[in-house]
Amino acid sequence: MLLTYNEEIHLERCIQNVQKLSNQLFIIDSFSTDKTLEIAAKYHIPVIQNKFIHHANQINYALEVYPFETDFIIRVDCDELLSDELIEEINECLNNDSLDSINGFYMQRKVKFMGGIIHYGMTNPMWLLRIWKRGEGKCDDKWMDEKIVLNQPNTHNLKHLIFDHNLNNLTWWTQKHNLYASRESIEVLKHRYLNAAEITDKLPFKDTLIHFLKSFYNKSPIFVRSILLFHYSYFLRLGILDGIRGLMWNILQVFWYRFLVDAKVYEFENSHGFDKNKIKEALKEIV
Repeated sequence: MLLTYNEEIHLERCIQNVQKLSNQLFIIDSFSTDKTLEIAAKYHIPVIQNKFIHHANQINYALEVYPFETDFIIRVDCDELLSDELIEEINECLNNDSLDSINGFYMQRKVKFMGGIIHYGMTNPMWLLRIWKRGEGKCDDKWMDEKIVLNQPNTHNLKHLIFDHNLNNLTWWTQKHNLYASRESIEVLKHRYLNAAEITDKLPFKDTLIHFLKSFYNKSPIFVRSILLFHYSYFLRLGILDGIRGLMWNILQVFWYRFLVDAKVYEFENSHGFDKNKIKEALKEIV
């Protein structure tokens, strides 16, 4: 399963990579205006278009209309690449009778940034549940950092890597993260004012731990927390060892992005006079 919106820069590379694993590819597109649909047609890949609200909504819609009768579904972002070792490992696992009871597979993702791999910091690698048994999971209803929730999780950790390797320039990257920050601020506001509880009793340990850490972070004082998070990632989690690209990554991804989220939270609260009832009503209209 591939989610697309104006992905002509990545799509052909992604298709050729994923076809090493399976020829049953399916695209859910958010009305691209570039050559995305032409590339999909070139490879005879079925495409269904749906208006984009957020990733979770798009993924759940895709699951409803998924055209193939497969035992497992894998989600790959267009700017991601499965390593050859990971592809081989996935094939071995899916053909291993001893793993018949497994209904979800976690893979580790590392980021390629400014010409090199980010090895350290708080999200490198990041564990992601990207393969799951069809009919046994769906995406949680979140505006950012969505995840697949399995009905009865029984998961397996894959050893090899998937890489996030975006080919766009830094201007595009900052614009994208500005949009991400807007959606992330909604999640923070939901958590603070609507008591948006996440279902954790069906989450594997990795996702449960991440949920509690994010809950702790969201309850911390805004603005201060992004500064502390940078120091944690850059110094304690050794992001400094990634050199100049590690410095840029941690300032932009860990500090600037999180500080921007807090600024958007503050802007929303300020625009409603810090009145809890007004903020709640305004959020209900959004979500």
